[in-house]
Amino acid sequence: MNGWVYAYYVLLVACFIISLFHLEHREVKILSVLLGVSIITEVIVELIGTEGLGFFIVYHFFVVLEYSLITIILRSGIKDYRWRLLMGVSIFIFGIVSLFYSFVLGGWHAFPGINITIESFLVICWCLLSFFSITPDSEASIFRHPVFWLTLAFFIYFAASVSVNAFYNLLLENDTARARHFFAVLNSLSNYLLYIMLIKGVVCFRSNRISL
Repeated sequence: MNGWVYAYYVLLVACFIISLFHLEHREVKILSVLLGVSIITEVIVELIGTEGLGFFIVYHFFVVLEYSLITIILRSGIKDYRWRLLMGVSIFIFGIVSLFYSFVLGGWHAFPGINITIESFLVICWCLLSFFSITPDSEASIFRHPVFWLTLAFFIYFAASVSVNAFYNLLLENDTARARHFFAVLNSLSNYLLYIMLIKGVVCFRSNRISL
């Protein structure tokens, strides 16, 4: 494991710990569950080991749970009942489609690139919807709005990482060593931005005086 991944783990744990001090907010409570599941997933992957790529099976299940929790977080800031209903339904549809693809078409030992690509597309759509649904007070900056930071965190992460996740299996076939290095670096950088902005969002729940 290189330094890129170590730093990402530190930010992940730090974000989880900070979220535990703000559990009175529903969005943060769900976020803490997502972060806790992420930590458990990474621990399992480390225990399994990355040799032979057998650890990919963990991510096939994680993708479904990750999408569900992120969608619930983004859904909480949207007022329109029709969009909320669509987002709720998408959780069940995505879960069925993703697991079907893993069981029947893609296989458990391949990286769930297609699953993550579909997840990324959906989350990016929900993020755009969430951005347009944010209505801060007229006297307050949008940068003081916690939902803005949570939405921005998910939007940037999935927009930045979808390219390598979508083509990771192809990269592995051509050059395994370089593919792993490229995957680790790009995903780590995306995770840095993700957890830094998530921390900012969680802290903004504490006080509306926090700004850039």
